Amino acid sequence: MTTNEVASEPVTLETGLEAFQSSPEFSGPVEELDGNDCNDHFAHIYETRDGKFEAAVPFVRHGLERGERIAYVVDQSSEVEVRRRLQTAGIDVDAAIDSGALLFYTVDETYLRNGSFDPNEMIQFYADATAEATAEFEALRLVAEMSWIKKDGTTIEQVMEYESKINDLFDHEDVLAICQYDRDLFEPTVIQNVIRTHPHLIYDGAACHNFYYTPPEELFGEDAPVRENERMLQTLRERTTAKTKLQEREQFLKELYDATADSGTSFEEKIRRLLELGSERFGLEIGYFARTDTNETFEVVDAVGDHNQINAGVTDTLRDTYCEKLLATPGRIAVTDAVEAGWTTDHAYERFGLDAYFATTIHVSGAAYGTLCFASEQPREESYTDAERTYLDLMGQWIESELERQERETFLQESYRITADPSLTFETKLEKLLDFGREWMGLEAAGLTHLPAWDDRFQNELTIGYGDDTVDDADTMWTDPGTGCFCRAVIESDDPVGMADIRGTDWEDDEIHQEQGLSCYLGTKVLNGSTPYGTLWVGSTTPRDRTFTDTERTFLELMGQWVSYEIEREYREQALEESNERLEQFAYAASHDLQEPLRMVSSYLRLIERQYSDAFDEEGEEFLTFAVDGADRMREMIDGLLAYSRVETRGDPFEAVDLNSILEDALADLQLQITDTNAEITAEKLPRVEGDGNQLRQVLQNVLENALTYSGESSPQIHLEANRRKQDWVISVHDNGIGIEQANQERIFDIFDRLHSREVYEGTGLGLALCQRIVERHDGELWVESEPGSGSTFSFALPAAADREQ
Repeated sequence: MTTNEVASEPVTLETGLEAFQSSPEFSGPVEELDGNDCNDHFAHIYETRDGKFEAAVPFVRHGLERGERIAYVVDQSSEVEVRRRLQTAGIDVDAAIDSGALLFYTVDETYLRNGSFDPNEMIQFYADATAEATAEFEALRLVAEMSWIKKDGTTIEQVMEYESKINDLFDHEDVLAICQYDRDLFEPTVIQNVIRTHPHLIYDGAACHNFYYTPPEELFGEDAPVRENERMLQTLRERTTAKTKLQEREQFLKELYDATADSGTSFEEKIRRLLELGSERFGLEIGYFARTDTNETFEVVDAVGDHNQINAGVTDTLRDTYCEKLLATPGRIAVTDAVEAGWTTDHAYERFGLDAYFATTIHVSGAAYGTLCFASEQPREESYTDAERTYLDLMGQWIESELERQERETFLQESYRITADPSLTFETKLEKLLDFGREWMGLEAAGLTHLPAWDDRFQNELTIGYGDDTVDDADTMWTDPGTGCFCRAVIESDDPVGMADIRGTDWEDDEIHQEQGLSCYLGTKVLNGSTPYGTLWVGSTTPRDRTFTDTERTFLELMGQWVSYEIEREYREQALEESNERLEQFAYAASHDLQEPLRMVSSYLRLIERQYSDAFDEEGEEFLTFAVDGADRMREMIDGLLAYSRVETRGDPFEAVDLNSILEDALADLQLQITDTNAEITAEKLPRVEGDGNQLRQVLQNVLENALTYSGESSPQIHLEANRRKQDWVISVHDNGIGIEQANQERIFDIFDRLHSREVYEGTGLGLALCQRIVERHDGELWVESEPGSGSTFSFALPAAADREQ
């Protein structure tokens, strides 16, 4: 490490504290001076060799970095050890020595250079060393090991006398020192006097102000006990005062927390408690929270105290109130005497008569929302303390945070209300959302642009605002995405991009500003999957007087994410619809093309059966029967496949359907099978649902037919019931049939999948698959609960009819 040739501030005790605060070696607390007595040297009391260097190393490094000279007086340590410690800490010792920035001295060259300690000679030595150092370097910084006192026989009184004189030198020169004392080496009385005569101490990894401090000139002499008693009593008084202030501060913070943290208390009740708390703490009997707006209107939201013109609900023009002065001030206002402040000629003073005024502005999303004020009709005798100013700031910050939280909740609730409304189209939702967003941010326009291809042009898909139709939805704009400002910069960025005021920036030269007049802009990227789709933006033709907040950027980004999701969903639905249409076309073509040759096969088989049956023996007739049955089954499967493919596209429009009537029709169709199986079918009253009546009859009839078919040895017992589930009705069909194993309960809904051979149970394997597809068309679901030998329950959910109460 070499010295830095930079100009430094005058070296003071604060400079030394900076060394410890910025050092990894010094890990303990560092107490600020806070106006306490100090001089420009520390007493470092240590107990171990490592402890001796925890302050010396950062002290030396910091001095070298500031371009100062370091004078290191070694005694208990050797120069070799000190150099090794400094080098281990990353300090370039050789370079510092070569440049003259680091000098090592022995005790015999300094404190005992004439064989014994002479305070005057030592002071002259340091004066000369300081003059020499400051001629070339920024300051002189000293580290002195004081273990020589024990060996020389120097009395502590001599050392303390020297300390008082050296303080005068250090107070007037650019010099800073650490005197190091080994606690185990000296008698306790010596360490006690060291502690009492140094205002700032380093011990056990901490740099602290010493409230036991007594100036050396007061510690010794005939009247020393009197002076020490006076100082001790004064110290006790100061400590008691400081402790009381700390307790008051802690009590206020506790009351502030209690007033604001209770989740069961309303915002209005918390404001009232804050006003009461602040009035009591500041000694000002009046407190009020007011709202202001862009129309220069002032409204008192809540107030405490007895003032006939400051009460909740009072409204006035802003220019007639104290708040006008506050809003024109960048920070808080703290007036103890309105007469001394020159406010007596103000109309607000004449009207309200407030002589003490302590207030701060409340901002929400970067804009002035209102004021938090405390006042009195009598002047305040004391100035407002730093603690009181902090308390006022804390109360204002809590109100700001709470109002912004409410604003966020309102925004999210309104956004959700718009986007979750099933009666609105995507285009209508987008228009409402953009309109809401631009009004919430106080901007005049918003829109959605689309970039069809990376080498194409942006197109306006939707634009709102601009009463003069400056931007048209049909406009095609701006080539070269990513090279420029506005939407071209947004499409390249993963984060929102904005400029509240383009004046004086390269945005002002952009053709979008020149053609469309946008002087304020915030945009976010819209995606279709992982592919850039375009941009969502808000803006105005007039610059904004404040930057876009993180909250505003986040909200626009959330809006962009919703638009991205909707666009991707729309694309997927369109692709699925096209796929379904192709599937239907294929299924129709396949079934149509298969039906004709199959019809020919069946016709010729029956012709052979009629004309040549006498030519077949018993086995031949059996083969012919197999062929005819196979052709019939093939026809049934083709008809079923065609019906399956047409569920989405050939169904009837949804309407309110009475399931009781649907059930009657299904039972009529199944009457022959019901009679043959001696089945018992019961049903509770069924509801009205929204759906396609013909398709729902297919579902009920198929499920009932399965219950009749798979009844086993017993006569079928079937029961139907309906249960409400939020916006749906769940229809359940219970039977006492053979049941279904758990492993097969998903398979039965697969197309053409059969659990039994046709010799045991007839069927195409399409029935339940068709039922599931119909139920899914109704935005419902179909499932089964069953155990082998214990029957089955088939249930399907359908949307309740909206035409009357169910």
